[in-house]
Amino acid sequence: MYPISYEADFNPTPNRATTFFRLLLAIPWFLVGIFWGVLFIFTHVIAWIAVIILGRYPQWLYDFNSGVVRYAIRTGSWLYLQTDEWPPFGISDDPSYPIRVNFPPPAERQSRLKALFRHILALPVLLVLSYGTSYIVFAGAAVAWVTIVFRGYMPEGINNALTYCRSFEARVLGYLAILTDDYPPIGLEAAKTAGTTPPPAAPAAPAA
Repeated sequence: MYPISYEADFNPTPNRATTFFRLLLAIPWFLVGIFWGVLFIFTHVIAWIAVIILGRYPQWLYDFNSGVVRYAIRTGSWLYLQTDEWPPFGISDDPSYPIRVNFPPPAERQSRLKALFRHILALPVLLVLSYGTSYIVFAGAAVAWVTIVFRGYMPEGINNALTYCRSFEARVLGYLAILTDDYPPIGLEAAKTAGTTPPPAAPAAPAA
């Protein structure tokens, strides 16, 4: 499994009113996100230098930068209608929140060379994110908004597509933040959606 994981609890009947006004309601989170993002610019550069020189990610930087990635993904998924629950303004982990982004402990050693060329190495997945999954997320959120507002439910297929794309985005952002050296897979692992039941196993063939 990839070291960075994304989980989203499926809510089939979201609130129509908060869905209708979601962009307006999100303004406070946009403002807090700007604050975290400005700090992240500096902590990301410090972490990049630290990994290149020391070969490891300092714990306090790892905790902060992973928290900012968590905030971005958690808030974005609320904006894209995967949950009705207000996202936390903080960056710490909250296992009780319906959207969860999980990170492993920092590695004891990381590749200095991979860190040095991280943004160049990430170009292929950034292209997939920018010109592939982002459009799917926008389209899926638009369909979800119309369906929730006028029909009162979230289509499970749309939710699954959003979960898969948001999972990929969490991996890409974590990789860019040098939180892992593992390259983000594209379409190799299914994203985890809590609250779904796996299909039953096929019955065993009768003994001859």
